[in-house]
Amino acid sequence: MNRLTVAIALFVLLFILVNVMKPVLLYNPDGSLRPFGIGYRKRTVVPLWLVVILLAILTFSISLYVTP
Repeated sequence: MNRLTVAIALFVLLFILVNVMKPVLLYNPDGSLRPFGIGYRKRTVVPLWLVVILLAILTFSISLYVTP
């Protein structure tokens, strides 16, 4: 299997999992995304775009070890 294929499949799977779980750190109770920022209760320092970037790096790194 190709490394890129493994990375993309793993990324999509984990991204769907994050969206289904709707963690409080990323989402408001009504299901909307929290805005980026600090100092207010309805803001987050870990926005979805940052999670996506870190998830992409993580999945590609995992695919480097999994595929020969």
